[in-house]
Amino acid sequence: MPTKAVIRQQTIQALNTMPAALRQRASADLYRQLFALPAWQNAKRVATTISGGFELATQPIIDQAHAAGKTVAVPATLPHRQMAFHVVDRQTTFATSSFGLQEPVNGAIIEPAAFDLIVVPGLVFADTGERLGFGGGYYDRYLPQTTGFKVALALPAQQTRQPSWSVEPFDVLLDAVLKAPVE
Repeated sequence: MPTKAVIRQQTIQALNTMPAALRQRASADLYRQLFALPAWQNAKRVATTISGGFELATQPIIDQAHAAGKTVAVPATLPHRQMAFHVVDRQTTFATSSFGLQEPVNGAIIEPAAFDLIVVPGLVFADTGERLGFGGGYYDRYLPQTTGFKVALALPAQQTRQPSWSVEPFDVLLDAVLKAPVE
């Protein structure tokens, strides 16, 4: 069984070398699937991230949520591998975190239990709901505090039928893994 570190490296490499046209088609398909979900349509408060580099772009998700009148929040990292999700609007200002990601520095904080839907990031997602994240444990600490619908959007390189890594007892299963067609 490959280590989590090896799986992470292989997935990042595959995402970095994904042809732009395929990425664009797969991303559009994933957005369509997300916006068609009843959990999305009924959600008033949505959590997502500010994507970086090789990740699926989240700005279209933020834009669509705003267009639909939803409240959107994105995370800022805190000490002890904790996160706080700040509302994103026109007044939000961002700073670059130690991870090189954009994080909000202002905006109201939404408590974990108040989210209706959370778009959960990660590197690999199993059909059975397990996820392999980036290794920091931030979402492993945050997700148990939530009751919102937890969904991941998986590009082709991020999909697997079942975990090929060791699943920990504290791992929280996703409610849905949306998959772009593999070409």
